[in-house]
Amino acid sequence: MAVELDPLSVLAAYPDECRSAEVECLGSAGGFSGARFWRVRARAGLLCLRRWPREHPSAERLEFIQAVLWHVVREGFELVPLPLSTRLHKGYVPHAGHFWELAPWMPGEADFQEDPTDEKLSEAMMALARFHRAAATFPLPDPPLSPSPGIRDRLRQLKEWTSGGLDRLAAAVDPGLWPELNGRAARLFRLVRRGADRVFQQLDDSGRYRVSLEPCIRDVWHKHVLFEGGQVTGLIDFGSMAAENVAADVARLLGSMARDDRHLWQVGLDAYGSVRPLSEAEISLVHAFDRSTVLMSGLTWIDWIYRQRRVFDNRDVIPHRLDEVLLRLERFVGTMEQGDS
Repeated sequence: MAVELDPLSVLAAYPDECRSAEVECLGSAGGFSGARFWRVRARAGLLCLRRWPREHPSAERLEFIQAVLWHVVREGFELVPLPLSTRLHKGYVPHAGHFWELAPWMPGEADFQEDPTDEKLSEAMMALARFHRAAATFPLPDPPLSPSPGIRDRLRQLKEWTSGGLDRLAAAVDPGLWPELNGRAARLFRLVRRGADRVFQQLDDSGRYRVSLEPCIRDVWHKHVLFEGGQVTGLIDFGSMAAENVAADVARLLGSMARDDRHLWQVGLDAYGSVRPLSEAEISLVHAFDRSTVLMSGLTWIDWIYRQRRVFDNRDVIPHRLDEVLLRLERFVGTMEQGDS
């Protein structure tokens, strides 16, 4: 069956009011996960159909994500796209080697980058804190207090990078594949080598903290927060959700919105803390997550491009994304070497 007909086959699994009168293909909708999206106009209203990549998530993981979303809505947090049920009372449809989800179309625009204000930053951080407060009662098998899984993973990754991994990745860079990235990749490798020891120490120290774990989004950034005016109307994209400390989400969202502006960081931390206070250990974790993201996120892009040979619909924006990574990394390494970290 042709790919363009797949959405209609999937929609047939849903109640009549969810079936389409009009389907608009949105492609990747600007994302890089490999998911595909369609805007669906039906009697039930404006809906979003999502086709997950073949590689992820598994059925078990998708059911976990959906269970968390159901839980937070029952706890009173309604700013999430809750998947609709099929006629067989499932939250997704297996079809053509993919899992598909249908959910209400969330109102608003992810326009923080175009119109950044202290008010919108505060609203975003308070919405995240309310999500965490609702998710905190979701039952997990993890012990009440544990080291952060994300911090341990980053420590392991950084050990691999500094034990020959950087050299192997540099050797994989094909100058003819993405010529516009050659200079950027070389700068990235130099900066990572200069900052690695400091970040390694911070991750090692932070890995000793025992903190609470709960469902966290783990990829919440300004493109996943919808606004109407100064108000948050939705949080979207929960494909990376897993048990983690809230510091991972705080760092991810603040890092994308405030970047290196200390004033904005304080605005964001204060707003979040007004809803869900952070402990001293969690604040330390926030900084460890942010600095390790600054150090290593560019390496992920280089690995995707040169070793995994991923294909991107929106290739033209990737050099800009790497420029943003490099700008923050240069600032971090320069500040560290001046002794003001």
